[in-house]
Amino acid sequence: MSENRLLYDEMCSALTDYEGNGSEAGASGKDLYDMLVKIQNRWEYIVTSSTGTRGILADWLAGTGPFMCKAKGYNFTLMRVRKNADFDYLYTQRQYNGTGIVRDTKFEYAGIYFRRNGLVYDCQYNVRDLFDAPEAQDARSEEALLKYLKVAVRSSVETTISNDRNNLRITELSDQRRLEQLEYYQQSSAMGQARKMYLSQDDDCGDEGYQFTFQCEYRPEQWTEDSLLAYILDPDGYVCDEANKYFNSYQEVMLSDFLKGDIVVAAYNEMVGNPSNPIHYVKGIMRAVSASSAKTVTVTIHKDGKEFTFKTEVRDLCLDCTDYYSDSYMMAADRRKFEELFGRYPKYRPEDIVRIEYARSVLYEKEIKKEEVLQ
Repeated sequence: MSENRLLYDEMCSALTDYEGNGSEAGASGKDLYDMLVKIQNRWEYIVTSSTGTRGILADWLAGTGPFMCKAKGYNFTLMRVRKNADFDYLYTQRQYNGTGIVRDTKFEYAGIYFRRNGLVYDCQYNVRDLFDAPEAQDARSEEALLKYLKVAVRSSVETTISNDRNNLRITELSDQRRLEQLEYYQQSSAMGQARKMYLSQDDDCGDEGYQFTFQCEYRPEQWTEDSLLAYILDPDGYVCDEANKYFNSYQEVMLSDFLKGDIVVAAYNEMVGNPSNPIHYVKGIMRAVSASSAKTVTVTIHKDGKEFTFKTEVRDLCLDCTDYYSDSYMMAADRRKFEELFGRYPKYRPEDIVRIEYARSVLYEKEIKKEEVLQ
């Protein structure tokens, strides 16, 4: 075994003894400091310029001992402490002046070194740029790993369900609170969701209409020290465990999602099947003006037996109109004429619009239904 290996084990043993028994036995912070200085002097692993720093850092991670370099105006001293057989924790001191380990200066946590693959995880910003390809460290940050976990678990659960409620273990809700939430959803939210689906759906989607697709809503908890290490050690196994726990614990949540989907489908079919519902006009208007490059258009309405043409901003017509459009987007002169013709605080609705024009082209023209002609 090399001298470096022996010295590294000696350091880890000394740190462990100090943390576990040293302070109680009367050992002081200076004792630990003196031991670290001794280790530093015996290794002399010093780089005086930033040239070659990143490659040397990679070599150091594969070996032992402290690491010192100068980069971006700082003098860095990095050390690693053995966590267990698979992981080392990295710590650093960073100074403007002076080199080596400085008494009364704290070591800051810098990341986790995984011995099996030689990679650093949860790399902290203060040492990120010391690595070759610093951006690669971002993919192994706490935040990135949490996102990977969420995506992987959701995908696993959705594959198990396969958009088929028969793959659940229950067929009915037993939680009274969820039953009440389902009833409230039907009364307050389902029609709005169906409306959103209809307006966002392409015209060439066929006759199938809106079909519910199950989507897993798994959200991972924030990492703890143990859970982060467990994920790094075995990502696939950790994902599998989390997916199984979610599937077994959230049966009522997932069935409730399917039942909400049934409610939205029913609301969607009712809305689309009603030819007098103004939503059909809204969709035609939104599609027409959104497809153009116009900022302002000319609109003609038929209201209270009167016809009126005015200019208005497109942005109002691009939005879902659940009642009436705002006259505040009209040109000021047209707004005054609008009030003179239809009285104070007049409104116009999607079904009142008969034509929308831009640059001598008709963007939208209302389809006159037979019942409207008879009237």
